[in-house]
Amino acid sequence: MEIGEELRIWLDDKSKTYAARLEFAIKVWQSLDFVYINKHEVVCKWLADTLVEEVEMPVEQLQQLFRLRAQPGLVTVATKSALIEAVLKRVDEAPPAQAKGYPQLLQYLINFELVQDALRADYNLVMRSYGILFSCYERLLLIENEDEPKPRHADFMLPLLQQLRDYAQRAQNNTRLLKAYMNGAQHPLCQLLLELRKHGFCCFEQLAALEMHMTQHLRISVAIRLMAKQPLHVQLLTLECALVNHRYDTDSLFKVINHALVYKIPQKTERGKRDRSKPLAKATPKDRFIGLVLTTHALEALRRHNIQLNFPDKLKKTGIAYMANVLCGIVRINRERHLGRVLQMLCAALRLNPMLVEPHVYQLTIWMMCAVKRNEVELQLYSEYLVLLLDMCRRLSRTERFIMLLLKSLREWLHKYELPNFETGKRIRLESEQKPEPEQESEQKAEPEQESEQDPDSEPKQITEEEVEQLMNGYVQLLLKLNSTSSCQSNAISYSTDALAQTWPGSTAGAAFIRLVSQLMSKPSIVIWKSLLHSFAELLEPDSSAVLPCNLNFAIELQATLLSQYLLGTRLAEHLQQHHVELEQQRKHTMQVLQRFGQYLLSLEHNRRTMNVFLECVERANNFDLLLAYYWPDGLERPQSTPALPQLQRFLSSDEWELIHQRVHNFGKSLCRQRLQRLELQLTLSGWLLLPDQRLAPCPDALVELLPQQLFGHLTRAQKEMRVQHQQQKQQLPNLLEDAECVELLTMQLLQQFVDSLKLAKIKGCLLAKQMPQATDEAALATTLRDSCESTKQPALPAESTQELIDALQQLPLAQLQSSLKLRLWLLLFTLYQDVRRAQLLQLSNQLLEQLIDLLHFGQPLPLCSHFPQLAQLLQLVPLNMEADDAAAAAGNGTGTEAEAEANATAWRFYEMFFARCIRRLTPGSDIFLASSAAVFREQLPQLSASHCRLLLLAIETLASGTGMQARRMQRHLQPLLEIYGQLVSHKFRSQKKSPAIYKEFVQQTLSGYAIYLSSCINRAAKQQKENVDAAEQQKENVKEAKQQKENVKETKQQKENVKEPKQEPQQPATLPAIDENFRRICKIYIGHSLNYRNAHAIRLLNVALTHRQLLHLDQDEIEFVLDSYWRQLNKDIAASSALDMASIEPAVKLIIGYKTNEDFLLLLRGLSQQLDEMQRPETPAQHTSLQNVLVLMTLFAKCSLSSIKGAMLNEQFELINGNVSLRLPAPSDAAYCNHVLRLLEAQSALANNRTVPLTGETLDSILASMLDLNIKRFILDGGSWLDFRRLHATLSENCLLLLRQHATLMSDRAAQLSAICQDLVQSIICYRSERQQAQSLTDDELDGLAELGLKLSTLMAGIAAGPLALAMKRVAPFLLIFTIKQIIGTERPTTLFEKIKLQVDRFCHELISICDHRSGHFILRSSSEAGARMYQSLIKEHDKYHKFRGKV
Repeated sequence: MEIGEELRIWLDDKSKTYAARLEFAIKVWQSLDFVYINKHEVVCKWLADTLVEEVEMPVEQLQQLFRLRAQPGLVTVATKSALIEAVLKRVDEAPPAQAKGYPQLLQYLINFELVQDALRADYNLVMRSYGILFSCYERLLLIENEDEPKPRHADFMLPLLQQLRDYAQRAQNNTRLLKAYMNGAQHPLCQLLLELRKHGFCCFEQLAALEMHMTQHLRISVAIRLMAKQPLHVQLLTLECALVNHRYDTDSLFKVINHALVYKIPQKTERGKRDRSKPLAKATPKDRFIGLVLTTHALEALRRHNIQLNFPDKLKKTGIAYMANVLCGIVRINRERHLGRVLQMLCAALRLNPMLVEPHVYQLTIWMMCAVKRNEVELQLYSEYLVLLLDMCRRLSRTERFIMLLLKSLREWLHKYELPNFETGKRIRLESEQKPEPEQESEQKAEPEQESEQDPDSEPKQITEEEVEQLMNGYVQLLLKLNSTSSCQSNAISYSTDALAQTWPGSTAGAAFIRLVSQLMSKPSIVIWKSLLHSFAELLEPDSSAVLPCNLNFAIELQATLLSQYLLGTRLAEHLQQHHVELEQQRKHTMQVLQRFGQYLLSLEHNRRTMNVFLECVERANNFDLLLAYYWPDGLERPQSTPALPQLQRFLSSDEWELIHQRVHNFGKSLCRQRLQRLELQLTLSGWLLLPDQRLAPCPDALVELLPQQLFGHLTRAQKEMRVQHQQQKQQLPNLLEDAECVELLTMQLLQQFVDSLKLAKIKGCLLAKQMPQATDEAALATTLRDSCESTKQPALPAESTQELIDALQQLPLAQLQSSLKLRLWLLLFTLYQDVRRAQLLQLSNQLLEQLIDLLHFGQPLPLCSHFPQLAQLLQLVPLNMEADDAAAAAGNGTGTEAEAEANATAWRFYEMFFARCIRRLTPGSDIFLASSAAVFREQLPQLSASHCRLLLLAIETLASGTGMQARRMQRHLQPLLEIYGQLVSHKFRSQKKSPAIYKEFVQQTLSGYAIYLSSCINRAAKQQKENVDAAEQQKENVKEAKQQKENVKETKQQKENVKEPKQEPQQPATLPAIDENFRRICKIYIGHSLNYRNAHAIRLLNVALTHRQLLHLDQDEIEFVLDSYWRQLNKDIAASSALDMASIEPAVKLIIGYKTNEDFLLLLRGLSQQLDEMQRPETPAQHTSLQNVLVLMTLFAKCSLSSIKGAMLNEQFELINGNVSLRLPAPSDAAYCNHVLRLLEAQSALANNRTVPLTGETLDSILASMLDLNIKRFILDGGSWLDFRRLHATLSENCLLLLRQHATLMSDRAAQLSAICQDLVQSIICYRSERQQAQSLTDDELDGLAELGLKLSTLMAGIAAGPLALAMKRVAPFLLIFTIKQIIGTERPTTLFEKIKLQVDRFCHELISICDHRSGHFILRSSSEAGARMYQSLIKEHDKYHKFRGKV
């Protein structure tokens, strides 16, 4: 048996699966031992014979086979063609669910080295292969699963299209290739491109280049004829390709555009050419429909690709004029049958060039206005057409001419032809909304109109719905949808008539007309006003023949609507002084027209639609009159015929207005009634607003209920009270809460209702009942409260109604009121608190006191001290539980119930807020209050209760916290309180035999004031000593002068006595104890019992004591003991706590390090370094905590103010510790990585910002090296999160900027390191998530964050450019600029695609350009690619224009 037959038997073995046999064939193919020369032929033949019959297709094995290399001559062409046909047949017939791996398989097959000669020999085969490949990829897109990662379409499509383009370039027979391309690959390719557009990927440029190579050997007429034979969606794409490819060839461009404009299905003649001798009128309805679609797409393509309409000279007219005439003819023929397509074409023409429509704009607009719109799509397109048309008028400055001629054309049209039944269109539109495809209803048969007599070329036969559905397949609809840029939304309910909604939709065309009028100058605006009034007046004439009688109502409604919109948008009131004569004339004319309009309405039967338009027009006219009257310039005299008030609505008599009222109320709908009500309110308001002294005159009571919220300020208090009562009955309180006086009235009404309910219940003893009659007198309220402080009455208040009152008061914005109103309400609520507290309702009293505290907290401080000048009285009004405080001080815990404890805590919060807001700000009466407080404390000496002691300390802390000018004034009140505090402390420590341990509780209780007391005593002693020295010197000088004068003895004695008197004066007020041993003993006891670094008072006391350690006789052992105790506490907390309170740790560390010896500080630093040497890369939580502790301590050390020796020590050890920490950082994917790095950067920042540390070059190199080691550009790729990336990037930029500012001299030698850091920073911004899919855009948070990071980076570079480092950076700036440009261009999806990020990167580049000198430009251009050079040149141009400094220094 021959070897080939035996191999075939092995391959046909049914006992093994087909995939296994194919794998065996692949092994035979690759085997060097199996030397049978025809083995490739046998394998390919076997595959061609058996592949079609197999159930499952071995995709992976076939892909492996097609990737193998083999010489084309080993297998015959017939066998290879059969193999290709088998694969194509199998793939083409496969169901869509199995199409996942087929595109890649066919791509391997086309690139298979063995079959290249067979593909080159058979054009049909290769094009069919590409066609099936495109179809298979399209099926893959249609079944795409959202859970699977989306493929990169560019990686698949662009090489295929380039390969197909190269194949067309190398083809020898272009005619055969084109035929094969059109039969096999063109349709699937166009369908695939449309589907890819829907997925956000467009490769139209590659398709246009391919079409160029395929058809470059043909004449343009032949290419157009071939184009016309294709399906509609293929025609549209090839038409766009032809326009792009022939954009610079005027003859070819004209033929391509003319093909779309005068489209006709090609017919063969004897010579096989298209016959164009027949006129357009002979074209079939199908031709016209296709021509409409082609023309619309051609116009969109011309706009999209910016193609100029340069036609050949033989036409003897411009391209704009030629196309304008043809477009008018197309509209004339198709406006009845295909209104939606016609509107779409006109919108495309207006977007391309308004001059295409301008020659026939009035005729076209009238046709569109009077046509019936059968669905929402047509209404939307018509609205867009009107908006574009008005925009055209604005750009061409022809607004007044357009309005005049449009009204004239419309009037002539309505004079000849009857309007269609718009209700029919409305019914068809409502029916179409219930169908799944409303767009197809626009192609239904239309009712013949009167103007059809002008269309002799129209044919009765129309295109059928089946033909439309066949032409408008899904691909065509997708292409037209992608072309559409409409943003207008039709709104048929803007008017009460369907005719107005179809001819002049208010939400789109009306809004555009208002906006257009508001942008006009005065003269054009007045011309439009005159035109509207003149046209309107013609329609209102008796027996008017301007329009047909059946069209008169519509014409009047449209005219009134335009006038209303004009009056709403005009800005003539701003130019009243220049054109007041014309305005007055036009205003009178408007009143005359409205008078005739109203009389015309009353002469006919009631018409709801016309009445509604009339009322709207009257309202707009009145608004304009009110605007003119209110803003009439003071220096401009009013016309004598014009009264002080405009005669609103006086153009009709009262009887006529009464008839209008009756008609509206009897027959009008809700919209008409609302307009009439607005007119009534307008008339009522105008009678008050336009009074000569309306700002001083009160609002009439009749207007109180109708007055809008913005005018509440004009109401009197009584009127506001009436309005509050009315709104309270209707439960519409939110409308009143924005007026302060209304809030006050509402609060008083709530309190008055509560008092009235108590009177009805016959509850006596209520203090609030006495206060309400005098609620507006603050002094009387405070007097009553002071007089009742000793009252023992206990009113039996109902808990339920009291709770409701408190809840209602808490819903009011009382804290936002001004001080004068808030003080009255505070006193009333304080009165209510007294009643509730005496009624033993503890929970409710706590709620009220909390609200009183809130009122004290917000806004300006209330002058409560002037109303409550005695502390004793205030303690009776807001009592403190003295027994509970004393028991808590004695036993460490409170006694009594939980409610009493809560009440006591709330009372203490009240006093803390009172001292912070009233005493701290030194409000009126605070001097008397502090004097009374000192008297109360002095009465209880030598011992104070716990509550009084706490109040004393609170007063001392408040007064000692003053700064600036207030500090001197507070010091006068602080000294008496400190004397009382000193007597209290001296009495407690009077015995020197007791152990210091028994004073611990007292020390903890009074610690907050002792540092202030100690500092005051030391300062007073120093001041007294200085005064004694000065007095002694003065005495010596006086004695010397006395001896020199040699006066008698009596005079000398008298002078000595006079000299002694000032010496004794400073000793009299010195009541503070001297700095003796007992004083020092007390100070040491306080220090010993306050060893807690978390207590700010303890730190403050220790700081004062160490500052005056010699005066207080503190030896070094005592100081070291205290500091060691603090240091042990700090180390323990840092090692144990994950969330550190840095606010309390930093002052303690600064204090400890400041008093540490140099040797101890060096031992601390070496201990940290040794701890790092013994540490491995952290993996466990304990190891992470150890590394965190080292970084925290280094940060704290770096923030301390150090001596020169300690600073040198810290600099030396920081270099070692910084390097060790950088080596021991965990991987970036570790959750703790970011926290460690941020702490390291924080320590570096603190060191760089510390002026007391002499930073050396070695330490700076270590810091810069650790910044580079972070590798911020790969942080996201290594698993980092966005938030961590943002924090790290910002910290790096801030640290670099800090180094520049603080250590510019050292940084000038390290421009290269700084440039490398900047490279990482800019690359991390530009390349952030550059591997993302096209459809996966960045979030708003990421965009804002990257823009902020870019701003920090550009600020860093601006600091470099403006500082001394600019000269050093000049060497590396060109390289950094080249690197930045390469990142922007070379990255597939850079973040600079977004404008807010590109702005900051461009600013970064401009700063680099300013650093570079004039010699860098040529170097950058030589070192950059073509795209990079273009970008650099654009940056240079922009820099020279906007950023280059051209001023004088």
